[in-house]
Amino acid sequence: MGRIIISIVILAVMAIGCFISVGYMDSFTDRMSQAVSRVEEYFEDGDGGECVAAAEELKDMWYDFMELSILVNDLGHAVEITSSVAEIESFARDNNNEIYAACDRAQAQIKMLRDAQNPTFWKIL
Repeated sequence: MGRIIISIVILAVMAIGCFISVGYMDSFTDRMSQAVSRVEEYFEDGDGGECVAAAEELKDMWYDFMELSILVNDLGHAVEITSSVAEIESFARDNNNEIYAACDRAQAQIKMLRDAQNPTFWKIL
């Protein structure tokens, strides 16, 4: 009987950890998407200094996440987001219109990362 109770406790702890992880990933990807949108808005407004500062903040946010993250099991998305974030910062510094494409690519990659981390019935099976 004790083993069943311990198994149920372990299962409950794992389920709670999963939901906390999903909640954190959702909030983090929302913050990342908002940061990318801010970079785009500053670029459209012609505010180069704020655009570069927002791009650096985006880069720092992503790198801090990658240093602490043990939950990202899809490194393909992580590499793509890292590349997009670096492009955004570079284009912001150069005042290059290619920043729009880099921002769109980053938004798509962030959305894919969020979707990949969300548990679904098919992923559990």
